Amino acid sequence: MRVLLIAFLTLLFIGIITNLIYTLSQARQGVLQLQQLTSEKLVHVLEQQTADSLNAVELALQSSSRSIALPSSQKRKDDEAVHDILVSAIRNLPFVRAIWVLDTEGDMIHDSERLPGKYNLSDRDYFKVHRETTTQGLYIDRPQLSKHGVWFIGVSLRISRPDGSFGGVIAAAVEPRHFHQFYKSIKPGNDGVVSLLGTDGTLMLRVPDQHGIEGKKLNPLPRFVGMLPHANVGSYSAKSSVDNVERIYFYRRVRGRPLVVLVGIGEREVLAPWRNAAQAYTAVSVAFLFLVCWLGYVGLHELRRRASLHKALVSSESALNAAQKLARIGSWEFDLQRKKGKWSEEMFALLAMQKTPDSPPLHQFLEALHPDDRTEVESAFRQGRAWLGELRTNPDKGPVRYLYFSSAEQKNERGETTAISGTLQDVTQRHFADEKLNLAARVFNHMQDGIVVTDIDGRIVAVNAAFERITGYPEMDVLGQHPTMLRSERHHDAFYRSILDAVETNGEWRGEIWGKRKNGAAYLQWMTISVMRDNAGRRTGYVAVITDLSEITEANAQLTFLSNHDPLTRLPNRRLLNDRLQQTIDNAQPEHPAVAVLILNVDRLQRLNDSLGHEAGDTVLWEIARRLIARLPHGDTLARPGSDKFVIVFTRFEDNNDVITFAHQLLDEIAAPILVQGRNLSVTASVGISVYPYDGIHASDLLKNADAALSNAKQYGPGTLRFFKSTMNAQALHWISIEHELRGALGRNELLLYYQPQVCLSNGRLCGVEALLRWDSPKLGMVMPADFIPMAEDIGLIVQIGEWVIRQACAQARDWQETGPAPLIVAVNVSAQQVAAGTLVQVVESALAQSGLQPRYLEIELTESVLMRDTEIALRQIAALRELGVRVSLDDFGTGYSSLGYLSRFALDKLKIDQCFIRDIIADTRSAAIARATIALAHGLGIRVIAEGVENAEQLEYLRAAGCDEVQGFLIGRPAPPSQLAELQMSWQAISPC
Repeated sequence: MRVLLIAFLTLLFIGIITNLIYTLSQARQGVLQLQQLTSEKLVHVLEQQTADSLNAVELALQSSSRSIALPSSQKRKDDEAVHDILVSAIRNLPFVRAIWVLDTEGDMIHDSERLPGKYNLSDRDYFKVHRETTTQGLYIDRPQLSKHGVWFIGVSLRISRPDGSFGGVIAAAVEPRHFHQFYKSIKPGNDGVVSLLGTDGTLMLRVPDQHGIEGKKLNPLPRFVGMLPHANVGSYSAKSSVDNVERIYFYRRVRGRPLVVLVGIGEREVLAPWRNAAQAYTAVSVAFLFLVCWLGYVGLHELRRRASLHKALVSSESALNAAQKLARIGSWEFDLQRKKGKWSEEMFALLAMQKTPDSPPLHQFLEALHPDDRTEVESAFRQGRAWLGELRTNPDKGPVRYLYFSSAEQKNERGETTAISGTLQDVTQRHFADEKLNLAARVFNHMQDGIVVTDIDGRIVAVNAAFERITGYPEMDVLGQHPTMLRSERHHDAFYRSILDAVETNGEWRGEIWGKRKNGAAYLQWMTISVMRDNAGRRTGYVAVITDLSEITEANAQLTFLSNHDPLTRLPNRRLLNDRLQQTIDNAQPEHPAVAVLILNVDRLQRLNDSLGHEAGDTVLWEIARRLIARLPHGDTLARPGSDKFVIVFTRFEDNNDVITFAHQLLDEIAAPILVQGRNLSVTASVGISVYPYDGIHASDLLKNADAALSNAKQYGPGTLRFFKSTMNAQALHWISIEHELRGALGRNELLLYYQPQVCLSNGRLCGVEALLRWDSPKLGMVMPADFIPMAEDIGLIVQIGEWVIRQACAQARDWQETGPAPLIVAVNVSAQQVAAGTLVQVVESALAQSGLQPRYLEIELTESVLMRDTEIALRQIAALRELGVRVSLDDFGTGYSSLGYLSRFALDKLKIDQCFIRDIIADTRSAAIARATIALAHGLGIRVIAEGVENAEQLEYLRAAGCDEVQGFLIGRPAPPSQLAELQMSWQAISPC
């Protein structure tokens, strides 16, 4: 009922307001339409009067122009006649002040007022227009102020000669006051205005007057300027740019003229009667609305009185539910006798259960709780006793929330508990907040940085354990004290004031500062001071975090030391060496410079590391450093730039003999036995020497040249020393060039294989070839293997090159089988790095499969050094190769350790006697004995023997007699490209010595 009443009153109110708005709008529109009709008539009258006046002036000018053109006999008579014509023309036009005539040059030749003097008006706009345009009719100029202080509007016509050429201009000065009087007779109201304007917005005349704007273009332009010429009659509303009055303007263009008549009526004045009527009508409507509202109020009051009783009944329950929802507290009651409960709405929300008319049974309530919390609650209900505690919701029904359970017993008059009632509150946020507080407290006490908290007055209220550890002050000694007790004496008061100013201005300060421990010792710390604020942004205190930089400072010093020193020997490293050497050079006396750089390289240190471990190598390096320091003259430098090298900057000498003596003393110190892992080891070193200024004037040059001298010394064996020579640089550059070119040789197809034939002595036939690597460099020429194979091993290219050799040799052997008279076995040398890489078997398998060569036509040659270096790896790979069917031979037998144990352990197919024994086999009985013994030993083990380096027939016959199986050498054939070897194979079959 109440809703219906309110709806009816609302509709009635809307109807009255709508009717009021519609009626007033229609009345206003009628007033404006009436005013528009009146104003349009006024504008039409003004336009007609203005047009008639201008037509009269134009007619007078045309008549005068024709009269002046009539022939006359005397000039004076002509002047008088022209003057009479002009005066007669303006006699009937009281609003024309004067008429004048200009010749073709713009000189005034006649005027009705006979002004004294001569005038040239060729610069006037109207003269220029008529002179340049033949079609221009009556030209109306903007208002101008005459010399007599009178405003006039210039109106002019062109004078044309009989042939149509320009003959001059006749002009008239029209006084605006004529129009002014007529316009003033129009009564547009107190705020009204009547104006005559050019179509471009230039003001010709305005009533009422507004001095200072005649002849000026209005800004902003009147709106009719944009509406012309499409709408020569119209109206619009705008605020005047002259007096800022809001008006309704009605305009009409003067026929055939660039003029517009404008009548503006004040909007406020026009709508004044309408506003009075609207106020009266509105007052009546409002009074009626008040009456309706009063009647509605009486009705609603009666309805409200009837509903107040019902609202009072539910208000307390609603307020309770709202309070419980706001506080996240639910209330409940459980009747122990009927085993039924009563829940508030919030109980359902807290336990994420759907609300039902009846409260859920006890078991359903227990199911909503965490399984670990149910027992205690169920026990309390069964026993009818109160219980307090924190519970958790069931994790299977959603995110776990924490609830605080509180209950009380309700007893009857006999003291028996009949029911239990209580509350259940969501304390999840408080639980997590407490955990955060506990976590913050643990973090506060376990932080490694010290923390000091002060109140707003700067008194210490809390410190953590790290603060006590850093400063030595217990918490009880600083509580209530001011932090100034922690200041050291290393800063001035101005420094501390700047800190306080920064905190006050920026809210924090951070930087390095010296503090004071309890024992009085100063220490460097990094401090951050920040302002603490509450939730409202009010300042509540300050907190400072201090980091003890003592250990960091020490660590930085240690890092600085390590960046310039070798960590093992504590000697200067390369960086510090360069600096000290350059300083020594800069301080050298010009008349007697004495600076020598000695680089010592510990020989075979890598072998020591491989056999005894890097700890043994470090022990040797440390002991050598200790001995060298003991021998180092005061003021000189000993450095370890890295690896197995030491550098001495030696300045205590007169000539090179002193340097040599000093170097030998150092070598003797190094050669003395060193105790390592319970055994005495002897090591040697090589020395390279450069001398300032002969070998360089910069530190880098001396070090580079000493290193070149060291490389040269190492070529002559351990324990050698060499001074730098200029030729060493050329040699070093040569090796650098070889290394640079070698890195791209394989990709540029500069490597190739030569093949040297091998002959079987039993039948005299070619039975195989040995593949020999060659390098034909466009820049270096033909480079021999002895020059570039060691380099390839040093820079890690030998494995890649070795794989290419195996694949190329297999492909060539297969090609010979297809084109030659008989298949040949191709022997390929393999380096120790290829064996150590562990991929030799896979490379061989791939090469055989790719080329189609049968394994029995491939022979892999290994040296004794390969077998000694990686015995187990070599043993496994030799076995795998033989299992494939590939032959394995031992190259250069007798030049190394020649261990018979290797011959028994490794399954070899062939043994090659080195050419050093074959060279002197006829003249040297020892070489002959070694060769015969080797052949006998190999045959005893079932291994074939091949001799290399056979260069004459005597050597060949001796080996045949000794039982050698195969031979190769220059006697048989030199290493040659594949094409030449094919020719040799054909010819050899034809001239076999056997």
